[in-house]
Amino acid sequence: MARCAETEDLEVHHIRRDGGNDLSNAEVLCSSCHSQGTTTYGTPGKSPPPFDQTTKDKALKRAGYQCQCARTGGCH
Repeated sequence: MARCAETEDLEVHHIRRDGGNDLSNAEVLCSSCHSQGTTTYGTPGKSPPPFDQTTKDKALKRAGYQCQCARTGGCH
């Protein structure tokens, strides 16, 4: 499965809204994949608190500063 190659406009997404704010619940997505490829993006409801900068930095480094979307057909 091909991974999205986007390296700009990256966002750290909560994998699960109720999954907490630790690194295990963080996924890096470009803004396009985040808005088009997640079922909860923009959905009203309780939003989890934002990740702190340290967690964002660790998630970005772990992802190689690249979108982690690997959905079939891509999000673009």
